[in-house]
Amino acid sequence: MTKATILVVEDDPVQRRLVRENLKAAGYAVLEASDRPEALAVSRKRPPEIAVVDYKLGQETGTAVVRALLDQDPLVTPIMVTAFGNIERAVEAIREGAYDYIVKPIDFDKFLLVIERALERQSLRKEISDLRSDLEEKYSSKNFVVVSARTEEVARLISRAASSDATVLLSGETGTGKDLAAKAIHYSSKRKTGPYMAVNIPSLPETLIESELFGAEKGAYTGADERKTGRFEAAHGGTLFLDEIGDLPVHLQVKLLRFLQDREFYRLGSSKPLRSDVRIVAATNKDLEKLVREERFRADLYYRLNVIRIEIPPLRARREDIPPLVDLFIKRYGERESKTISGISREALSALLAYPFPGNIRELENIVERAVVFCRGNTIVEADLPIFLREKSEDIADEGLLLPEKVRRLETGEIRRVLRETGGVKSRAARALGITERMLSYKMKNYGIE
Repeated sequence: MTKATILVVEDDPVQRRLVRENLKAAGYAVLEASDRPEALAVSRKRPPEIAVVDYKLGQETGTAVVRALLDQDPLVTPIMVTAFGNIERAVEAIREGAYDYIVKPIDFDKFLLVIERALERQSLRKEISDLRSDLEEKYSSKNFVVVSARTEEVARLISRAASSDATVLLSGETGTGKDLAAKAIHYSSKRKTGPYMAVNIPSLPETLIESELFGAEKGAYTGADERKTGRFEAAHGGTLFLDEIGDLPVHLQVKLLRFLQDREFYRLGSSKPLRSDVRIVAATNKDLEKLVREERFRADLYYRLNVIRIEIPPLRARREDIPPLVDLFIKRYGERESKTISGISREALSALLAYPFPGNIRELENIVERAVVFCRGNTIVEADLPIFLREKSEDIADEGLLLPEKVRRLETGEIRRVLRETGGVKSRAARALGITERMLSYKMKNYGIE
């Protein structure tokens, strides 16, 4: 079983054979090419993990081959082979993307060590690439659960926002998914290969918000033993998500405004301006217009943030989205709990649809997660839901009914619940209900309970 596939690009057949035989002896599969066109054709047919490229290839340099191979496959790891007098050229190749270089005559013990290190790096790069692809797939705007017209409009705005570099302001109640919308914007944008960083402003002590956002020089404050890199600097080339922007202290609103205007900021304790290419996505569950009127939020900052405004509606305003969200969460937590759950009963779903969800999607997810944990069969039933939700459902269902029908519904619900808890054993169920087994059988027949 071969360790990996290595492409050897060398126009000297004797040298190429020498490298090939040593690599094969070490357990590697070897592909061969003598120039750039052949190297590209061979690697297109069978992508190698490593490309060993000689610096001098006839009239062409190995640097051009390295560049072409990386353009074709960014995950390939090139290694330059060079004569002693061309080390400067090898360093040039490293600047172009080569991982390392080997000097002729080749010391094959050292060469194989370089190959092993290169493979470790290549494996790490592939892992990072796979993780990034997973994130892009997970948070893509295409994966939004879109049923209601209001959610469809939100998805459309997210998609359009992702195609620009403009500042975005997300507003909506707690738990509506503003953080997911911010990630969808980032991972659907041209910045998706850059960093995504999030700061929840209320979670930070006010004295540390400035250094967390803008960084700090050594000695800028008590305990600053070394220079601190802030989020604006660390998120260069990517997206910075400022959650609950309405809680940003007024003196820091000025600094954020300056950044949005000039793309410059200062570390705490420094007078040297720094620049960062970072996109700002802000979110709030507060009425920023009201805060502006109360002079608790700067009007000029509000207008700078409010370039693309996306209002995420509460779950109670888009109940059509509840069934597909329930299915999504059942699948997610069913897999985690190693349970095969096919769906949810009509009664349980009706209870969810009747609930106002003050905690929005986050609360729905928590309720479904609990139901999956408590579920004993392959379908989530009303008994798996929290008691407050069942009671709310019953209260709504009983509105407008006459007393005999309300009694009938109450007794039916209690009998079914106790029968589930006692495994269907009538004698035990009758004792738990405080009636005779004969009376229980009569009620079950009368109410149509199997």
